[in-house]
Amino acid sequence: MSLLKKIDLHMKYLIVPLLIVLLPIYSFGQSNYYVTDSLTIVGVSLIDGGDIVNSQLCQIEKYDRVEQFTPEEVIEYGFKDGRVYVSKEVMINGVLKRVFLEQLVRGKKSLYYYRGKKIKTFFIQKDSTLFTEITKNGYSKKNYSEQLISLTKDCPNVLNACKLTSYNKKTLTKLFQRYNKCEFKPFPHIKFGVLIGYEMVKLILTKEKVYEVSKLIPSGKEENELKYFDFRYDGGFLLGIFIDKPISASDFSFHMELLFGKHNYSYNRVENDINFDFVTKFTSINIPIQLRYVYPSNKIRPYVNTGIVGMYLVKNKYSLYKELLNNKIIEVENVETKPMISNMQIGYVIGGGFEYNLNYRKSIFMELRYKSLYNNRDYEFRGTSAFSLQIGINF
Repeated sequence: MSLLKKIDLHMKYLIVPLLIVLLPIYSFGQSNYYVTDSLTIVGVSLIDGGDIVNSQLCQIEKYDRVEQFTPEEVIEYGFKDGRVYVSKEVMINGVLKRVFLEQLVRGKKSLYYYRGKKIKTFFIQKDSTLFTEITKNGYSKKNYSEQLISLTKDCPNVLNACKLTSYNKKTLTKLFQRYNKCEFKPFPHIKFGVLIGYEMVKLILTKEKVYEVSKLIPSGKEENELKYFDFRYDGGFLLGIFIDKPISASDFSFHMELLFGKHNYSYNRVENDINFDFVTKFTSINIPIQLRYVYPSNKIRPYVNTGIVGMYLVKNKYSLYKELLNNKIIEVENVETKPMISNMQIGYVIGGGFEYNLNYRKSIFMELRYKSLYNNRDYEFRGTSAFSLQIGINF
């Protein structure tokens, strides 16, 4: 027998047992299952009864009936979406009980979750027998934060994360995943703060209005005097507050702001020996709602965000002045016009910047942003576009 044939034969003998071992493991991870003392059943139809019921019973649908197993009968069961429940004996409200605990993290220290009718609590397993409950008394955060610091003191990298962790599945899972790897990364948490900015805004003239008969000045001209002006970007200041809420303890967050802006513009143009002056004054309230992604570096964190923005004009005043020379006498006509832009506008916003850590909780950020807003075509201006530079700090 040649060497190649021998190798081929050995490979066949190796692959067949390997497939026998791996295929059940793959199926086990992709299907509903449950485990008893004597057997493992894969591919069953598990019923998801919610956190409270799942902590008490393993329910399996078989044809037209439902079988229920207690924690004394089933060692472990799991859903194909990755959720795993294990049977453990723990102290619940001072009573030793065997229940199903949802396994959130498995590692050097494993994290489990239990939900009863009037209780929601977490347990840490250090070895196969030692369970420590992470308690929360009322609305006090100090109690469980100090407990988390004590449980993870062998990894200083997660010290600040323990101070920011909320009492819920998402953030505690994130904490112990990092603890088991002893990772040093900024921990996602809710941020509140203030910001100031400088905004360059441009009025966008509705194209159709340029060719309409002017309704602003009864001059008899078949044109709109607004077309004479060069509407450019003019500056004004912004002041506001913001909230930034992480999505599922990730590096993505919902970022919402409440901004106040004030803008005063003046435009001048001489055309056919007529001097036109156009003056605008408006005060605005802006509400951007954005999705933000922050790169999880430790000191300086770049970020990008995009979303929608709504603007309401609290003050919306426009005036057009026309000066003409008539028999060497200057005549000035001041026409107070109707609002030429809607009080309500909506559009999109996009921006990017960086965040700089001051400490584990506080940071400052700087961002360059662009927004474009629109209203309906019944107004002389269809909307605005703006660039802004913003600086903020969270507390």
